[in-house]
Amino acid sequence: MFYSGCSWSESRWGGIHSSKTRRLFRSWAILCVAVFCVFGKASASEGQGTQRYLDIITSFPPEFYTPFVTAFSRKYPDIQVMTSNKKTTSALVDIKRGNPHRFDLFWSSSTDAFAMLKAEHRLLQLPGGRRHPALAVDGVHIDDPEGYFMGFALSGVGWMWNPAYLKRESIPVPERWEDLVDPVYYGHLAMSTPSRSGTTHLIVESLLQELGWEQGWAMLLKMAGNLRTVSARSFSVPEGLINGRFGVGLGIDFLGQSRRELGFRYGTPVFLVPAGIGLLAGGTNPDEAALFIDFILSPEGQEILREPSVCRLPVSREVHDRSTDDAPDLLKLIRKKQLKPYDADLSRSRYHLVNQLFDRMITYRLTERRSLWKRYLALEHQSGTAGMRMTPLNEELADLLCGVPVTGAQSRDHSFTALFAFAARGTAPTGLERDETERWDAFLSRRLDRARALLTRAESELIRSRQ
Repeated sequence: MFYSGCSWSESRWGGIHSSKTRRLFRSWAILCVAVFCVFGKASASEGQGTQRYLDIITSFPPEFYTPFVTAFSRKYPDIQVMTSNKKTTSALVDIKRGNPHRFDLFWSSSTDAFAMLKAEHRLLQLPGGRRHPALAVDGVHIDDPEGYFMGFALSGVGWMWNPAYLKRESIPVPERWEDLVDPVYYGHLAMSTPSRSGTTHLIVESLLQELGWEQGWAMLLKMAGNLRTVSARSFSVPEGLINGRFGVGLGIDFLGQSRRELGFRYGTPVFLVPAGIGLLAGGTNPDEAALFIDFILSPEGQEILREPSVCRLPVSREVHDRSTDDAPDLLKLIRKKQLKPYDADLSRSRYHLVNQLFDRMITYRLTERRSLWKRYLALEHQSGTAGMRMTPLNEELADLLCGVPVTGAQSRDHSFTALFAFAARGTAPTGLERDETERWDAFLSRRLDRARALLTRAESELIRSRQ
């Protein structure tokens, strides 16, 4: 390249005429090129050796990952770490398109996301596996058994609250999941949508797995009547609590426990969720990525999880063995065996179905559902005052407001759930998917219209009874 780029042609050297002189010149030029190639290549190799890179895509916010990146950079100052922060769902779309940005690592709370990436061959096995012993938890795989991703922290889902807000509004702290459907929380509850938040998907799927498909959705739909808002990101829930927009919010433990202004309680049984990290296919820095994973799993990296700004439960056995502090609440629940394994394979298989159902039934119809619930609460109060019996109406309204257009059997049918994966990959939905979601919309509209008509009739009867 140097030779052709410098255009060492004889025409530029008018004084060179004899064949002997020309041969001497050529020999000199070739020697110069050879010397440059040897030393230039060596110099370039040396420069490359001092410039190493690592590119991470993560759903964690900067306040979480910055302490890890800072500590890793101190240990490996020759590795430049770059991070891209995206919602889990957006990160999945990017990676499933072939990882065009050549990210080396995926780092997320969502065990569902790792299960999907593994199934689609988007992850690489970690060479050498785990070097640092992890906690043993009955029924829970902290690491992928085949080594495609590693668990580095443990979490559980539940709800958080603003104590000052609840005191001001004279509202009790919820004790269990079922409390969140109580009318006392009308307009005081918030959550994010699972289609935009991997951690919220864990909450929704956990309830469906614990209560069953129909009963789980019934609880979620009753909760929807109390919702003040459905946010786009899970991090918006604690922010709204702190700002006093609402009093109770569904979330994952580290979002509530890392903020002093908030309280947090685990739902029971506790669904234990390992947050993970894995090597991405298509990355260009696998050695540096493996070093970062090993650092995260080492006692040095695991100690960072105990910092108040991070507030996660380490998986390192060594860290827990040498700790003299009181055991965190989640570790106490693990030791008491008050937990239930989370079925990540089931969640993966119906991930997009669950997300679309939630949006169609709750996110897009939140205002309508909240209005119907408000009318129902007012009618119930007025009927009680008037001595009217509402039991038959209660049962019919509950059936109308809590019906689901998809059966539990369909949710486990892979040929059915596969219909909803296309749009999640960033491609247009198929005709079959459009037909199915249109059927859902018609099903929901009929039922909500019927509920509205029932409420209108009951309100009219109440007015006539008072005349």
